[in-house]
Amino acid sequence: MGILLFGLWVLLSGKLGFEICAIGAIVSVALYILACRTLGYSLSGDLKALKRLGGGVCYLLYLLKEMLWAGLVVMRLIYTKGRNMEPRLIWFHTDLMNDSARAALSDAITLTAGTITVSQEGDLLCVHALDTSLAEGLEHSEFERKLRKLERDV
Repeated sequence: MGILLFGLWVLLSGKLGFEICAIGAIVSVALYILACRTLGYSLSGDLKALKRLGGGVCYLLYLLKEMLWAGLVVMRLIYTKGRNMEPRLIWFHTDLMNDSARAALSDAITLTAGTITVSQEGDLLCVHALDTSLAEGLEHSEFERKLRKLERDV
């Protein structure tokens, strides 16, 4: 958090010089100490967040790739003549323990074209898929594996 405060200081200053950096460092350290005392921030918590940042960025890049790929697959399904789509409702349990990780899984499923999370009750998810081919592998998807890894890093 201290690095972010310093970066914000430099960004809002509009110029970069020794004085700006020195004053920014002092103010950033003071604000960080204040945040640690009043808001419960800690250096160990910041280091854990920094460690998770790489996994979070990898997860978001993977989500973007899957969104683009699913969009192409759905376009192919729609524009293929003579193709009868078979919509499916799939119910499955997830191994994710954290509510926010389950919500992220539901959002990832909904953001990929051709699937939408209809219901989420605890660890039970109901997903509607536009076609059977889009429903394959939902139970133990790569999304769930990556979120489980992020959950362990907490």
